[in-house]
Amino acid sequence: MILAHWWPLVLAPMGGLVTLLLSPFLRRYLLDKGVIDLPGVRRSHQVPTPRGGGLAMAAGLLPVLVALALLETAMAIPFLLALVLVLVGWLDDRHDLGIRWRMLAQLLVAAVLVASVGGVDRIELGGHVFSAPWLWTPLAVVGVIWLINLHNFMDGSDGLAGSQGVWAGVAFAVVFATLDLLVPAVASLALVAVCLGFLVWNWPPAKLFMGDTGSLLIGGMVAWMVMTALATGSVSPWTGLIIASVFVVDATLTLLRRVARGERWYTPHRQHAYQRLIACGWSHGQVLGLYAGANLVLVMPATLLAVRHPQLDIWLAALLVGLLVLFWLLIQFATNGERSTA
Repeated sequence: MILAHWWPLVLAPMGGLVTLLLSPFLRRYLLDKGVIDLPGVRRSHQVPTPRGGGLAMAAGLLPVLVALALLETAMAIPFLLALVLVLVGWLDDRHDLGIRWRMLAQLLVAAVLVASVGGVDRIELGGHVFSAPWLWTPLAVVGVIWLINLHNFMDGSDGLAGSQGVWAGVAFAVVFATLDLLVPAVASLALVAVCLGFLVWNWPPAKLFMGDTGSLLIGGMVAWMVMTALATGSVSPWTGLIIASVFVVDATLTLLRRVARGERWYTPHRQHAYQRLIACGWSHGQVLGLYAGANLVLVMPATLLAVRHPQLDIWLAALLVGLLVLFWLLIQFATNGERSTA
């Protein structure tokens, strides 16, 4: 790696600085316009808090993506997709879009993203390559939609979604940097920077919520990083699963349980593991520490091992997901979550 070639790295902290400085002005605007999340039985906060702060994140990130597109035209795709998600998220924060419009926009974003990397032709399982583009490509579209949504679902505790964006951005930036993939690495670090800038205002107790504007943006960027890494061959789907596993496990198990109960999976609730902990007296800071600690103690070592020994990635993913499923079940039972319908 030649340092002189990596001057675009300065773009990332600039995006974070824009988010940091713009957030208090945006907060005042949201308060004036009444864009506020009020406490309620299906909410985890106790104080009315403005939502839509993700617009400050977008103001920091989107110009960086434009600048990177001038260096590498392929970056026009994540810029346009991020812009669509930000617009959809902002409209939802302001006017509560219906589920059909949200899903239609996300389907469009997912289809374009997967098509932009040429689809997914093959998957390796246990050392065997299975080539079936007719199967893997549609599944990749579903996977992108789920990554976008689950970051939205997990944005219910102060600092949680922002800290996950920091972790995912750092992990993929390291992966891309080791392969001298400059532009994807800088884009990943830009996500880290804007999340850090926003966390100053979203740290427990939060003064500003990112809303769908921010959570959809983070989910879309994580999905783009996963698909880019797959397309470049730098990681396998299993390594991508490892990096996002803390959010994936909590969101997926909660969704499956709600569907099994015949509940509307897209409506507000308090059944995620992090929500059950808060309902039982944990502070937002303690929940944030638990999830960040899981990434540090469990996910980071598994990620490093998977990158260093790719032949073990599927087994590492299975082991890690198994552990996280066990922890999820323990939290649900310990908090009486198996009988909760809130």
